[in-house]
Amino acid sequence: MPVVGFILFFVAGFVFGYAAPGGWAFLPVVIPIVVGLYTMLTEGLDATVVLLTLLGIVVTAAGTIAGKALLYRLESDEAAGSAP
Repeated sequence: MPVVGFILFFVAGFVFGYAAPGGWAFLPVVIPIVVGLYTMLTEGLDATVVLLTLLGIVVTAAGTIAGKALLYRLESDEAAGSAP
């Protein structure tokens, strides 16, 4: 199973979720979609390709949500620390 690819999808989602403003944080979700479409075009439509593409989308979205959660937590800690 291509675990390294899913780790990279999670890391890309996490970094964008933390650093990108607003809706741009979900841009990495496009990466597994493009990879899945390319694989479907070259290798043919297969249930395995569809399943791995969907799993890649879910892993990337989870990374993005985790990055956003870290950002909001750090912002709230920073705001609480600056209050007199």
